[in-house]
Amino acid sequence: MSELEPAACEGCGGTGFVIVQRDGGSLARLCACRNRSSGDGARTALLEAARIPRRYAECDFDNYAAYGDHSLPLANAKSMALRYADEYPLSDRGLLFMGPPGVGKTHLAVAILRRLITAKGVPAVFFDIQDLLRQLQATFDRQSGLTQLELLQPVLSSEVVVLDDMGGRQFSPWVEETLAHIVTTRYNERRATIVTTNYLDEPPKLGTPKLEDRIGVRVRSRLHEMCHLVLVQADDFRITIKRADHQRMPERAGRRETS
Repeated sequence: MSELEPAACEGCGGTGFVIVQRDGGSLARLCACRNRSSGDGARTALLEAARIPRRYAECDFDNYAAYGDHSLPLANAKSMALRYADEYPLSDRGLLFMGPPGVGKTHLAVAILRRLITAKGVPAVFFDIQDLLRQLQATFDRQSGLTQLELLQPVLSSEVVVLDDMGGRQFSPWVEETLAHIVTTRYNERRATIVTTNYLDEPPKLGTPKLEDRIGVRVRSRLHEMCHLVLVQADDFRITIKRADHQRMPERAGRRETS
């Protein structure tokens, strides 16, 4: 080893994490060497650079609601997400949250991202796939000022990336090629990727598009290799809340009339 190269930490071997045993399983904990270099200021900077949309800025595991008749599958999804964050980076595979709209897939993905940043100092970035594809298409305009390479660099090189709403864009050969480049590059570099999608592999209704219909067979096959599936099956939480509010409105109106 060159005299100019710093010696690897004896505790973690330079990985930044130490493996501990808890409740019969293995967990990855931040090594003291990485903790020293990623204090509160550094982690605040990582959160600011994570591109988390304002709507999801406060999403964490504590405020994820397992509601109604579907509380068990929602609780299972939360348990898998929390375990993934606690055990990272024991596996370089990511997670694929698959289920209908409004069941909290993005909430759980952001909760993982926030936990990795705040508890382990892991650089992680959120990308809405539709927004990313629109920005990439805009680079075809020479006046855009950005190149595809500049736009793709964070999504390709960040240690952990959330790709939200996979399959939301109408399928085309260009969409397939772009998504294939992103997921294959991250797979080859062994970087963890967390994906959310509203599309299923086997939709319950005949004629409903499958995920592979929206992203291509190649991309779906690669996601099988690089992500553990988390199936989130429940009613749309947003619709459930609206119905509850609507049912309470006559009651509140009645109270106003009698007061």
